[in-house]
Amino acid sequence: MAKKIRLRLQAGFRLVGCTILLLLISSQAATQVNMDEFRDYFLVGSFGEVCTMCEITVVCEAGDAPSVYEVVPDDGNFTLYYLQTRTFWSQISTIWEWFVVNFSSESLAASGHTRPVHVYTVTDGNWSGQKIIEARLILEPGVIEFGDYHIDRISRAWRQVGTGVTAGYCQRMPLWDTLESIAANAPAGGS
Repeated sequence: MAKKIRLRLQAGFRLVGCTILLLLISSQAATQVNMDEFRDYFLVGSFGEVCTMCEITVVCEAGDAPSVYEVVPDDGNFTLYYLQTRTFWSQISTIWEWFVVNFSSESLAASGHTRPVHVYTVTDGNWSGQKIIEARLILEPGVIEFGDYHIDRISRAWRQVGTGVTAGYCQRMPLWDTLESIAANAPAGGS
């Protein structure tokens, strides 16, 4: 008799445990930092914020409106940001972030995440060597910080930090074509 009671209690605890786990998992999808209010932000896709293993290339240049390029321009003046995958420890932190967003996504939206970026400055078609910096992708307020500049994630305006003066606009570029352009044009080594 005691054995039957113990087995029923164990089955009941398993059922409750599975139910709680399913609730946590299903609520995570709704509270993740891929909420509808961020859907139209620059570099946010249909599955939310930039994935941990995604690489992204962005061209920013002076102008009154965003340019529309199919590939990286052959000449002109612009800055190319090549956002790398998140570092090992930054990727490990996504496990913690997953648990945090089950309760509140506000802190993650405000703190964002960092990742390494290779920066190439092109002046009159001449490419600088690669400079490595750290970028912070933030959802609230919607900016991507690159040291002296940041990108407004709503308007895609490229602004100077401190003054807020718009230096131009930015556009996401196709990754593989951009990597070919970097290999063909950027000098070996850093700047």
